[in-house]
Amino acid sequence: MFSRLQSEELTKLAKLFPSDKPLYAVGGCVRDSIRGAEFYDIDLAGAVLPDELAEILDGSGFCVHSASPRLGTVIVKGDGRHYEYTTFRTDSYPKGSGEHTPLKVEFTNDIYTDACRRDFKCNAMYFDIIKGKLVDPLNGRKDVENKVLSTTVASEKVLSEDGLRIMRLFRFASVLGYGIEENTYESAKRLKNNLTDISVERIRDELDKLLAGAYCYNALKLMNEAGVLKIILPELADNDKEPQKSEFHKYDVLEHIFKVVENCPVGIRLAGLFHDIAKAKCKRKDGNTYMHASVGEAMTRAIMTRYKYPLKEIDRISRLVGGHMFDVNGNARDVKYRRFIAKYYDIIDDMIALFDADSIGTGYYEYSRTAEKMRGIYKNMQAQNTAFNVSMLSVNGRDLQTLGYGGREIGEELDRLVKLSVDGLIANERGSMLKEAKKQRLKLEKEKKND
Repeated sequence: MFSRLQSEELTKLAKLFPSDKPLYAVGGCVRDSIRGAEFYDIDLAGAVLPDELAEILDGSGFCVHSASPRLGTVIVKGDGRHYEYTTFRTDSYPKGSGEHTPLKVEFTNDIYTDACRRDFKCNAMYFDIIKGKLVDPLNGRKDVENKVLSTTVASEKVLSEDGLRIMRLFRFASVLGYGIEENTYESAKRLKNNLTDISVERIRDELDKLLAGAYCYNALKLMNEAGVLKIILPELADNDKEPQKSEFHKYDVLEHIFKVVENCPVGIRLAGLFHDIAKAKCKRKDGNTYMHASVGEAMTRAIMTRYKYPLKEIDRISRLVGGHMFDVNGNARDVKYRRFIAKYYDIIDDMIALFDADSIGTGYYEYSRTAEKMRGIYKNMQAQNTAFNVSMLSVNGRDLQTLGYGGREIGEELDRLVKLSVDGLIANERGSMLKEAKKQRLKLEKEKKND
């Protein structure tokens, strides 16, 4: 169960610690060892102070890098791995502010005190690496066995001290599939406004982790019912209980959105979350939702900018939202599919996956006919070596210069050849392209003479 926490390297490191101040693995790695689940990071803790640790490890092959000295946290680097080590401590926070950073930190030798300053019992278990023994001051193992999230001490205290813990609560519900203990949930509801004290970057990071969880649907439902969604994404919560035509949708708008997120691959769940975000807004403004995809694209860009996502990710997710209503009635001709594929070529696999999730999320379909048709056409276009952009053409500007093109004419002709290739009117083969370009050049020269 705990074999990874007793690796050769960790055992070597633990042997360097004084016998009265042993080294422990702590938190998620211990919890997931008990669950039999995969984990990547291994966090460490003990009573040894950061300065003492540097002396202990001097000349050992391990090195210490400062991370947050005030919090007693340093990075211990071994042979190709690094570990975050934190000295046992107790924290004090500004009363009622929900601030994420402790106002005052005091170090301690007491493992129970350290456990009580953590968030949830399932994250407050320790593993003595040398003795190979679980140390569980707050009976967190029982929570793991019962698949429940409860706070280390009174939930009002834990969640009021650090508003980010409210997001972590729902993130763990999503990732672990655990239920939330009643008092903990009620405290999260009462203290949800403390999230306004947390930086957008930290909320964004927790939201991304939540969306990657296997139980994201249940977590999103709980967040909405607790009123947390209205704090962090009021535009999305605005769609709660918004009705939809029953012949097309089994669920209201927000429930449909949650179903779509659940059925999206992890990499596009944010697009699933935002794809119908504009429906309630459009319904109030226009009396219908015909423009919700384009309005939703603009809203998505604004929200993701607010949460300081990378520009490339903002563009990718926003474009997925803007394009998700293509051929909703299934009447488009193949050439329109080809042009749509070319427009979204760089994200077309994601777009197709979103079509499928959107259809499944209606509650009536097992897949999207639009996605099925698009896959077939896209496969044919790839087999035809279709040029989706200028860089994929079998000819280039220098080739056109030899045919007499110059200046702006070169770019215009390259763009025209791309369109012909996309529409399937010419093969993206060098001979065919040169022949077509030559024919067009003669046409242009003839038009000039006539002028």
